[in-house]
Amino acid sequence: MANLSDNIIKVFLTKQSLALKDSDISLSLVAQGVQCYKEEVRRHVQSLSPALFQLSINKDNTTGIRVDPAIDICDNFLAGRCHNTVKKCDKLHLCREFGHCKIPKCRFPHDFNHGQNLRIVQQMNCADINCELLVKLIQLKKSSERKFGSIESLSKTRNSIVDNRDLSKEADINKQIDVSFPSILFAKQIDMEIVEMILCQKNIQIEKKIKECENEYFRRTTLQLEEKCDVDELLATPILTHDHVDLKFKRTKQLTDRTCFVLKILVNDQQNKVDENRVKLYISLLIGNGIFHRIFNLSVLDEKVYLVQCNNDIDFDRIRQQYETRRQLQGRDVTLMQIHEYDTASVYYIDEHKTMKYDDLEKILQSVRKYVFTFQLVNEYCAEVEFINSGALKEWMSVIEKVKDKYHINVEPIIQEFVDGNYTEHSSSTTENIPFSFDKQNLVSITLRSDWSMVAAHPVFQLEYKDYIRMQLGGEININQNEVTYTGDLPRLPRASNNTAILANKTNNFMQTFKYQKLRDLKPHHVNILRANSNIVAFSCTERNDYMIAAKPQDLFELRGKLFPKTNQNFQAERRNPPRNYQPDNRSLPVPLMQLGIVEPPSSTLPVAKPASTSSIFPLTKAEEMNMFLINKFEERLQEHLKGTYNVNIIIERHAVNDKVKGEKTRIRIKLSGEMNDVDSALNDLSNLFSSLRTREFNDQTDGNWTKIEEVVDLIQHHFALINLRAICQRISPTRLHVYFFDVTNPQFGIDEQKIDDIINNQFSLATIIHNQQLASVKFIKEWTDLEEKIRKQDNYKKDICFSRETDSFYLFGLTKLVKELRQAFEQLKNKYIPQACKINLSDKQLNFLRYVAKTNLNKIERQYKGDGCDISLTRLQQHGHFLAPVDMHSRIKDALEALVQITETKFEIRNNGFATLINQEPKHLFSLVKAKCYLVQNVRTQRSHISVPKAQAADPEVVAQASQNIRNANATSIDIGKSTITIASGDLTAQNVDVVVVCSTSEILCRAIITAAGPQVKAEYSALQADGQQHKATSNGLLPCKKILFIPWRGDQSDLPSLKKTLGKFVSTAIKYAFENGHTSLAFPSVGCGKLGFDPSTIAQHMIDETEAQLISNKSTLNVSFILVREQQNVYDAFVKYLNTIQRSVIQQSPKSNTNQHLKIPYDEKIIEITLIGSNNNQLDQCKNDILELANSCLFKTRLTDKQDMMDWSQNTINTYYDHCLTQHVVPTLNFNTLSIELVGPKDAVREAEKHFYELTTETLKEARIHAISRGIIWSVEVTPNSDTWEQYSFKLNGLIEDAYLKKLVHYDFVNDKQERCRIVFSKLEESHGTDVRRIRRKVVDSLLPDTWEPSDQNCKRVVLQSSSKEYQDVLQQFNATMRGQYAQIIRIERIQNERWFKQYAAHRDDFKQRYKTLDERSLFHGCDGTAANQIVQECFNRAFAGVHGVVYGCGVYFHSHASYSHSYAKPDGSGQRTMFIARVLIGKTCRGNQGMKTPPSGHDTTTDGQHIFVVYHDAGAYADHLITYQ
Repeated sequence: MANLSDNIIKVFLTKQSLALKDSDISLSLVAQGVQCYKEEVRRHVQSLSPALFQLSINKDNTTGIRVDPAIDICDNFLAGRCHNTVKKCDKLHLCREFGHCKIPKCRFPHDFNHGQNLRIVQQMNCADINCELLVKLIQLKKSSERKFGSIESLSKTRNSIVDNRDLSKEADINKQIDVSFPSILFAKQIDMEIVEMILCQKNIQIEKKIKECENEYFRRTTLQLEEKCDVDELLATPILTHDHVDLKFKRTKQLTDRTCFVLKILVNDQQNKVDENRVKLYISLLIGNGIFHRIFNLSVLDEKVYLVQCNNDIDFDRIRQQYETRRQLQGRDVTLMQIHEYDTASVYYIDEHKTMKYDDLEKILQSVRKYVFTFQLVNEYCAEVEFINSGALKEWMSVIEKVKDKYHINVEPIIQEFVDGNYTEHSSSTTENIPFSFDKQNLVSITLRSDWSMVAAHPVFQLEYKDYIRMQLGGEININQNEVTYTGDLPRLPRASNNTAILANKTNNFMQTFKYQKLRDLKPHHVNILRANSNIVAFSCTERNDYMIAAKPQDLFELRGKLFPKTNQNFQAERRNPPRNYQPDNRSLPVPLMQLGIVEPPSSTLPVAKPASTSSIFPLTKAEEMNMFLINKFEERLQEHLKGTYNVNIIIERHAVNDKVKGEKTRIRIKLSGEMNDVDSALNDLSNLFSSLRTREFNDQTDGNWTKIEEVVDLIQHHFALINLRAICQRISPTRLHVYFFDVTNPQFGIDEQKIDDIINNQFSLATIIHNQQLASVKFIKEWTDLEEKIRKQDNYKKDICFSRETDSFYLFGLTKLVKELRQAFEQLKNKYIPQACKINLSDKQLNFLRYVAKTNLNKIERQYKGDGCDISLTRLQQHGHFLAPVDMHSRIKDALEALVQITETKFEIRNNGFATLINQEPKHLFSLVKAKCYLVQNVRTQRSHISVPKAQAADPEVVAQASQNIRNANATSIDIGKSTITIASGDLTAQNVDVVVVCSTSEILCRAIITAAGPQVKAEYSALQADGQQHKATSNGLLPCKKILFIPWRGDQSDLPSLKKTLGKFVSTAIKYAFENGHTSLAFPSVGCGKLGFDPSTIAQHMIDETEAQLISNKSTLNVSFILVREQQNVYDAFVKYLNTIQRSVIQQSPKSNTNQHLKIPYDEKIIEITLIGSNNNQLDQCKNDILELANSCLFKTRLTDKQDMMDWSQNTINTYYDHCLTQHVVPTLNFNTLSIELVGPKDAVREAEKHFYELTTETLKEARIHAISRGIIWSVEVTPNSDTWEQYSFKLNGLIEDAYLKKLVHYDFVNDKQERCRIVFSKLEESHGTDVRRIRRKVVDSLLPDTWEPSDQNCKRVVLQSSSKEYQDVLQQFNATMRGQYAQIIRIERIQNERWFKQYAAHRDDFKQRYKTLDERSLFHGCDGTAANQIVQECFNRAFAGVHGVVYGCGVYFHSHASYSHSYAKPDGSGQRTMFIARVLIGKTCRGNQGMKTPPSGHDTTTDGQHIFVVYHDAGAYADHLITYQ
């Protein structure tokens, strides 16, 4: 035994491992020449537990053995600090150089042969173990602990971690969080160091690690973080993924469940059951109506337990109040419990005898695996699954019925009661948790029956009993005679109704591992034998010479042989004749849990009597039991064993039994006869024998496809017989085999399961040969079949070899050497006839040629070789680049394919947009020309060219009107000089966002102000430049918004005007030349000499502006020049503006002439079609090319319009518009003013459309353009009532039509006014008539000035985007933000609306209001709309035709509001989320409260209102949109 202990320890030391399986140790020992099966390893290691090892059951039913020595080496002794005489030491005292000490006669211990060391190893049953090996094993464990730390079992719950008394006082559960991740078996790349670094990346610091634990699947650690908020931050995303591994976090502290509660009803009388409908009604009464809830029944035998889960938070105080009013139901006390959030559930099979495995858990949890925190097997039948939070478990519980039905399981949440210190329940049951929860640490006691008390009192069995309870439940037990008291936490067991039942359940499992027997009339020498073997048997005297004994089955069998040798069978044992339906498997008989420890079954001891002759029958009813009799010579050996051991006569009878369902079946009965005690002993032996019957299953999923081979049963059974292995192999289904055998607990017929695995897995091999029958040739199939038949006829078929065939697979199974030989023969046959891949390089063009042109020829080659199993399909050639054929055919087929794809190609281009349109709309038309002749590839590309647009022969009326108006405009502040501009503005020179700011360096006040505003950097640069003596100096911008600051000196003399002009010219030209040379595009000047020097501002303005104009004209580049004048010097500003306007007039007068010299080219995207024809015949290629060119020419259409005198009246804008229209339709127009003709070339339909558009432009377009131009400065008005001298303007559009009729000198003009009245204007009388009503009209030329902030423009309508730094922008933004701050994300842009015609009409309308009212009520209001409406308003003003789109509560007009936040609701976002809102000038005039029936304001009123902020305008000229804000 000692030698085996040493060998086992050597295995751990060799592998340097702390944990191994029993099978691994067995294999290592066998490799060393030590024959030791895993059962023996397990039994031997158990004798060394818990001194050296701890045992556990793995998911694959193997036993895990972990090094965990209870013996330790005294470190204080090595340091000289151990005072053994003062306080007894329980650790080994060793020399520091133990094992390699070279000091002769060293006084320190080097062995365990005496003293304290001997006492310790004897107490631990380790006295026979080699001392050096024992020390190395202890050192292996200690070195591992230093490296990895102490890892505890994962079986401890969160509560035990939190309640651990070893925690420091600084522990704060509110800052604690649990983290789990896969064990080292599944995620070697992850450890706690990785977790800590990941948390550090998130700025989360760990204060301390509270506890670490691990099982086979998970590692779990409780961390205390530095900040409480870090816990909530982590739980916001509780799953972090690193290196494909999920790290899961959950709160350590358990919170009160705000959506659930529990009801418990004690049931004493099972006959009078609780009415479930009554319970549902009671629950509805507690929580109230309208709250959706689910009820989960968690009841046990003597108690009804209901978990109520609501969808929303519940008011538990209200529920408690309702409960207090009705505390009973059907006369039974009802207990109400508030609970913690539950996140753990028990999972077990409905079949109580079916064990739960880890693989089963993986399948059950497949759908929710990501949200599982940990899981573990509580015992062999039950598992606990913990989720990342209660929400995840509750979501799974909502669909749990499908899971339970699919896997035939029960799932029950584990509930913990919430103890509220402010509420005490009167019922005694309220202090107990639900049976499935973890109870608080308390004392639980059970009373053992007499035979179990005897086992518990045995010194060896008592240690095993304590170890077993510790391993299963985690706590400790104390045994006092027949009382067992448990201390510690209790896990949840779904089959145990209370704590006592949990302990009794585990005690029952342990005690069932023993065999119990009562022996009568034992002699003194019998008792001496029991005492000599007291280490393996527990015994006690019941009365006189009768004894009760208990031992492990194998030990009891051996002990019985010592007590009663074969030659002396006169002992008496208490036995009962088994009934006819005797069940041999005692271990499968369930014992009621509540009776195990409390009620002792009565003993039925037989009185002493002389041996009597009797007979008995042992029936076999199970198929697997009767199958054992099919084993060769099993029946004879069984008879020999029973007769030789028990001296009984045996008759084995077989008889037929009729089964209505399965028909006639054979049954076996073993008839025994002899003395009563002998027969009883034989019956007991038979019972033990067939109780040890085991089944080993083999199937295709776990063991391979050999299980499908029909003859494999014969083969396996043959080899069992060769080595006389008492096992029988039988087929259960087409893919499953069962091997039946007696396990090693039976010494006569038992075998080690490992021997079966060794035969099947080591002696036999499986070979799988894949071949495609569909590709095989006839010859190949014949030879293959012949080889199969040859194997079948061999003598060793079904003995050493067998095979089977599926669709494309062939399986060989048998002795490894034979399988290898036959596989080689089949592979050679396969290689000979099965088609092999042959690479052939074909380009995409060649493959397309085969697909579209030569497909027929390719099909001929395929048919030619199809009989040989070849695959020359186009699909294979395209996807794989090879064909399949026998090797000897490769060259012939390859030559045929290469000859077929000998191709040539031709390329050409077609520039024809009409042809491009045709092939885009009707591609089949083009491909029909080349079908079956060649393969066509087309590519359409776009090439941009420029079409020259002729100059207009007539001046644009718009330009003429604009020029005349600009001449009247005396306050223009900006003019264009070629591509450049000159602008006059008042403001701060330091705030200008330009490229260059010019500073007169001789002006001390200006120079000092600029340098101070720019900051110290500019001051230093300027000082350095002064030291160098440079005339003009350029510095960086410093703190200013410009890019450069240019310092130029200037001095002037008032008495010398020619000199003044020269010096000013030099000052200006120096700055402008600097800007052009350095690539700048904007420049800002101050005025010089107009301050203290007292120069005439008119003179300064003339010379500076003249020089600026001359410089800009001489240089064609773009430069925007601004003169920034001080606001306080209004006379200087007026002088500069006045002189600028003299320049403006000369520019305008020259503009028509200059326009005629402009050349315009319009970009045009021409479609170019590239055609590639691929074929094998040049003549066919040429024919296809000609057909395509002919088709392209047919797509072009040309027409010529002559004698078109109307073109002479076209403006340049009209010509440009017509060219744009034609080119959009892919029509190229050519206008010739010399021949008065127009030529159109393009697609036929498009040419017709262009011709039609030509005639449209010569009529309506020109008419509208003319009306637009001539009416810009004219306002037509009509008297409101006859002779009232109160005038009202005509609408925006009608004003232009009336002016057009007036200029055409029509006698009268008929129209329909805004009130839908048909009216007539008689120009000679200047009167408007409607029926009998006649009103005066008047024509007024408007000379109103445009706003000073407007930029000059030759367009009637222009949108100017404001700079965000400008005052105008900031003023608009301030007004907008007054009510909109915080309601938008950003301002996209603010635009100034410059609609000259609209503004002039508004100005004229405003003049009327000024005459009618003493005080002008003009307000700035908001109007919100969508982007499309905003664009229309900018062009055509606020149109009352759209009134009513958003309601007419206060009248049918255009609505405005004083708050932007109100108008925001009408500014609907576009697809990109952008909104638009106007700020408009609105003329209020006289207003009154409106209503939805008003189409016009009441007589004497101009607008209507809501009385506060809303105003409704009824006239087009009553409002003008100043700015448009685009925001989101």
